[in-house]
Amino acid sequence: MTVTSNGWGLAALATGALGLGLGSACSVTPETNTTFDGPVTSSMATMGPGPSDEGTETSSSSGGGDDLDDDGETDPKLDTPFDPGGGCESIDFLFVIDNSESMQTYQLALTDEFPGFITAMYDALPAAVDVHVGLTTTDFDPGCDAIEGTMNCQTDATVAEVQEHYVRPDEMNLMGNGAQGKLFEYGGMRYFETNSNADPAALTSWFSDAAVAAGEEGCSFEMPIAAAGFATHPANFENAGFLRDESALLVIFFLTDEPDKSLESRTVYADMIRQAKSQCGGAGGSPEDCVFVSGLIPECTLGVNQKLWQFMNIFDDEPPTWGDIEATHEYANVFGGALAGAIAEACANVPIP
Repeated sequence: MTVTSNGWGLAALATGALGLGLGSACSVTPETNTTFDGPVTSSMATMGPGPSDEGTETSSSSGGGDDLDDDGETDPKLDTPFDPGGGCESIDFLFVIDNSESMQTYQLALTDEFPGFITAMYDALPAAVDVHVGLTTTDFDPGCDAIEGTMNCQTDATVAEVQEHYVRPDEMNLMGNGAQGKLFEYGGMRYFETNSNADPAALTSWFSDAAVAAGEEGCSFEMPIAAAGFATHPANFENAGFLRDESALLVIFFLTDEPDKSLESRTVYADMIRQAKSQCGGAGGSPEDCVFVSGLIPECTLGVNQKLWQFMNIFDDEPPTWGDIEATHEYANVFGGALAGAIAEACANVPIP
């Protein structure tokens, strides 16, 4: 499985610079160039089980409390250095899940690994970090029955055809559960609230059921980065309470097997997130210090420098943590201890105002 991980010291590989080249919807000026100003680099390697994976196997299933050492004394519940005077006080996990046809296998594979990931996450975080977990889908035209093909990680549809299936929620609310950046409601909850001291069983049960319930009936014109942006937009008032600003880390995780067809510039959606996180970081920081992006995506996305990959690189100078969505049997290598450690490090580096 080819994965990259922020800060793991792996060799760099330059990618190409071909974009989707799609225009925008409605009155927004079309994006005529979706490439980066300069070359994009990505750390790439085949990662087998490492220290993080071993730690996941031996960690407590409760994810909370302290561990006993050989002398019966307690060690702090920390796998990464943490300064009590700094770092995030809460984490908001936003999962952007492709709900188009053929996604069931990947949804199930993700939920299989979620318990191990959240346990490793809790073990790596400081005590009592408040956690929100929510998910949205890639659908911006719920109920559409359009058929769209792709080749070389790009859509074969015209701009006009894509635009027919892009409805901004600030222009028309289609009321679809999990559509247009709305959080997917399951079990009467739009997101699950817990903390890093809690037993993760209730969270893993809710998330596993919700991720599969998102289904495969979404529009085939998948728009994951638009969903990430609009999940933070005031137009989706239903999402109120999920996102925190000051002292909170926002983790965005993509699960999609198709190229992104979001019509507007990646910066349009990134700016929505920056606005929602404008108070995070204080005078000495910036919203970028409070956003962590990762995902299980098509490997070909990197080769064409596709819009999804560009967005995943926009918040950090370091390459994002990612994995090949097709390699379901090896999801644990990226969606496990390695990712949990990277997120815990990002949490520790969130500036406190």
